[in-house]
Amino acid sequence: PNNPVINVRAWGENHSTVSELTCAFNRGLASQGVLSCAKHFPGHGDTSVDSHLALPIIEHDLNRLKELELVPFEAVIASGVETLMTAHILFPNIDSKVPATLSAQILTKLLREEIGFDGLLVTDALVMKAITKAYGGSEAAVMAFAAGADLLMMPENPDDVINAICEALLSGRIPIARLEKALQRRKKALAK
Repeated sequence: PNNPVINVRAWGENHSTVSELTCAFNRGLASQGVLSCAKHFPGHGDTSVDSHLALPIIEHDLNRLKELELVPFEAVIASGVETLMTAHILFPNIDSKVPATLSAQILTKLLREEIGFDGLLVTDALVMKAITKAYGGSEAAVMAFAAGADLLMMPENPDDVINAICEALLSGRIPIARLEKALQRRKKALAK
């Protein structure tokens, strides 16, 4: 209830209720040909800072996330959601260096490898201060893509981001296979 950014935008406070509602909503959207997006992975409900303005920090460890925050994500993934959105939140007990949007530990290891999500992964808006204050637009976009995000939403300067991504691919900082996988996921999500 004290969350300044999610607050009444949440489905609820009980992970079972949230799971049931998000799965039903996803089924309803899919039945009408609408691509849905579950957000903000791995959980934004316990923040007291608005990520549009600063970087929220959540001290929960992975066990806590698995008991509460990840439950609805796992349910909606099992129900067939095609797209997830990242959270601009630092989880220092999981990755002490970077927020979830920029973290391979969270996006690739946890979400892709442990949970098994192979759908389209989109960042929250990269113009938000939680990201731009510490990382800048182009570097944050490269970091997010390298960490596992397939679609980079609302960077400050799209031309600079395109150039930075191309440079990272050409230099080998990001393997070309990473781009190919992102394109496959995009194609698969849009085909439904």
